[in-house]
Amino acid sequence: MLALDSLPAEIFLEVTSYLASRSDVFHLSQVSTAAYGKGIPALYAEVDLHGAEQCERTLSMMQRCPAVARHVRKLTVHPEHESTPRPRDQYRAWDNAGLVSRCIVKVARNLDALLQFEWDGEDMLPSDQMWAELRSRCPSLKYVATTFGCFLPRPSSSLFQFSGLSGFSLTFKDGFYAHSLHVPSRGGSDPLKTQHVLGTADAEAESEPVFTRLWDMLTLRCPDLESLCVVGHSSEPSEAARLYSARWPKLRRLALGALVWNTNAPGTAPIDHAHDFKDFLVAHPSIESLHLLGRPNSNQLDLSTLDHEALPNLKEFSGSFAHLRMLVDRVPVAEDDGNAQAQNANGNGNLPPPPGGTTSLTKTLRRVCFPHAMHLRDLTPLTISRVLMSLHALTSIKVTFAIQGGYDSNGVLRTIVASCPHLLDLDITCTTKPSFFLDAFANALRGLARLRTLSLALVRMPGEEPMHTGASHIALANPRLKAFSIAFIPAHPSSENTAPPLERGVFELTCDTHGIPVCLHVTQWHTIPWLWLSLWAWAGAWPLPRSADALASVGVAEWFAAAASALGIETPRALLDNRANTPGVGVVGALAQRRSTRKPTVQRWVLDLRPSGHPDAAPKGVAALLVERSPAGEEARLMVFCLCLLMLTMWALAGKALREM
Repeated sequence: MLALDSLPAEIFLEVTSYLASRSDVFHLSQVSTAAYGKGIPALYAEVDLHGAEQCERTLSMMQRCPAVARHVRKLTVHPEHESTPRPRDQYRAWDNAGLVSRCIVKVARNLDALLQFEWDGEDMLPSDQMWAELRSRCPSLKYVATTFGCFLPRPSSSLFQFSGLSGFSLTFKDGFYAHSLHVPSRGGSDPLKTQHVLGTADAEAESEPVFTRLWDMLTLRCPDLESLCVVGHSSEPSEAARLYSARWPKLRRLALGALVWNTNAPGTAPIDHAHDFKDFLVAHPSIESLHLLGRPNSNQLDLSTLDHEALPNLKEFSGSFAHLRMLVDRVPVAEDDGNAQAQNANGNGNLPPPPGGTTSLTKTLRRVCFPHAMHLRDLTPLTISRVLMSLHALTSIKVTFAIQGGYDSNGVLRTIVASCPHLLDLDITCTTKPSFFLDAFANALRGLARLRTLSLALVRMPGEEPMHTGASHIALANPRLKAFSIAFIPAHPSSENTAPPLERGVFELTCDTHGIPVCLHVTQWHTIPWLWLSLWAWAGAWPLPRSADALASVGVAEWFAAAASALGIETPRALLDNRANTPGVGVVGALAQRRSTRKPTVQRWVLDLRPSGHPDAAPKGVAALLVERSPAGEEARLMVFCLCLLMLTMWALAGKALREM
């Protein structure tokens, strides 16, 4: 303890940087008063607050303790998002934004080291004094994030008076689209106007003065902008003509939602000197991270005609697979062939795009994310393989597949593994229907010898073994994994379902000096099955409503399937059919809706991966042998079953002999 207290603050902070979670840092800082004083910069460097109650309590503490507030570098507030649902005074809910913003006004004088501030509200506006205090009291503030809902700030708001920002983020909430503030006649300039009139205030546009002040701030007073994010919660495009004419020489990160990509309306004569999104990309070669978050089926963006030399430093891309394919398949336009660009645009030219790709993306692109679900019916393994194989520097993939009946999900997984053998990070989500067993996934994963982190979310297959058993297969198949997570999500007809997972596990692999797996540190979150109503519905002892009956049958099917899986018994077909065909929104989805209101139970333990008989492995008892999913476990269960039959037979014979006497 004395050695820990005597460590310099810089070394103590370096030690905390190696801890896995914030709770570990907190527990380390509680060992002594000196350790707590040195751990405050690590504990409060990033503060994320949910709900008015937590915001009010924490911000009041920072107002009373300037020594704590001075270490806050990033502050994020969600005034209307409760981390844990609890009954609150409904009459105060409408004033959550005002209450939290007033607390920030009081604590702003102590936030002299604040670098990033993020406001994640819904419809109500924060107090304008909050922006004025942050601008005047926080000289180091360089990143601001806010939201627009059904109410917009005044054009004279202090939000539009920041200068020298290096990052800005704007998110449009549902209320913004519900009040049609994104429509050009209400929310912006008409794209058919001339460049002289484009972007000026319209008499009929309600929000045009607001956005004019916003773009003036970003383009005129923030010339060194490095990060820009303009996204929304709707697939309806918004007007952003001022964005395309802006120029930021240091821009490195760009995230855009659904926008009107071209300022020229289809079927009309092109506007002279009008800029579009492709001109913007060509003018910003410094972009390293590009995120196109609009839905693929709305307001299509054609990137095939983008200049071949554009985006020379792109390292991270998020968007649809079609956009990535267009970026990869770009070919240089020959001077003596004016139709080369048109052939590249429609993809039906005499000369198809080179299979290996000729753009700089083949050497620079490292991370790819597909935020929306990809339907297997729209893709073929050959198409996926051709695009991914051309990205030689690719080390990270995040993809979501919507599983349809009749399509080989294992084939797509094998294609990704074969096309990207150098992956370090893999994040796969398979929605809608069950896709594959965990042991089959582990076998396919053997081709990724360099994989370090893995995140897998899928619908549980009928008869699937317990999660920790499947995790052990994955760890043994790829011992270089450091940490990975698995989640069983509910089956849902929609690929955009956001229901919480039914079961989730985080696993950390420990290996010996030779790289051989030794054990798994398991942390699992799951909910307790709804057993009482399930058993009553299974027995038919009490009539239930239609929805409750369906829900109860789901709970029983899940409970019996889990019990059978734990005992190494194949789940009965009747239970699987019941679980898969229950009417309603989805069998497991209905159960998940009820489970989502329960606090999940957490289990932590260490799973030994060494085989039985290993000199360093703890010997297994009879109980562990009986539940083991192995040939030895099956033989032991069979012997116990035969022994029970023998005892019952001897008992019957003995009873009969006693009665005859």
